Amino acid sequence: MGLAVTQLARLNGATVIAVDTMPRRLALVQELGAEYTLDANAFDAAQAIKALTNHRGADVSIEITGAYNALQSAVRAAAYNSRVVVAGFFQGDGRGVFLGEEFHHNRIQIIASQISGSAPRLAYRWDRLRLNQTIMQLQAQGRLKLTCLISHTFEAQQAAQALRLLDEHTADVVQVVLEF
Repeated sequence: MGLAVTQLARLNGATVIAVDTMPRRLALVQELGAEYTLDANAFDAAQAIKALTNHRGADVSIEITGAYNALQSAVRAAAYNSRVVVAGFFQGDGRGVFLGEEFHHNRIQIIASQISGSAPRLAYRWDRLRLNQTIMQLQAQGRLKLTCLISHTFEAQQAAQALRLLDEHTADVVQVVLEF
């Protein structure tokens, strides 16, 4: 989802600083329009983002992974009185998230988002049909590149092999598609 979100943010005029841990995705996100890419294994992403923004921080941080340490990094990277949009699905105990430091002192808003729908306050304008049509139109116009995100295709009867690839070779995978 982060690769698609990067493109959508760019279409809306954002300067995108993409953070990931997978070299393949970092290379792809740069091809898709991120001005800066940061390997979270090599850098403290929040500090690097502050440095790239003249110590202001990000106007909006978007967290897609559902990893608590990435959420904490997004909060730390955010500018004073700005937002962190959380689209990742978090499970279990929220270890690693500290709400007494940058979050509290910098008045960060955390906004819950869902990939599967629009915010209820926008539902009267942005229903499922309009969302789907917009994405399809952007893809057809060449403004949103989705097919390049498919790294592996399997026949449906090879689903076990596809799942094994996802489980054992995560760094090699961007998107797996099953053909029926």
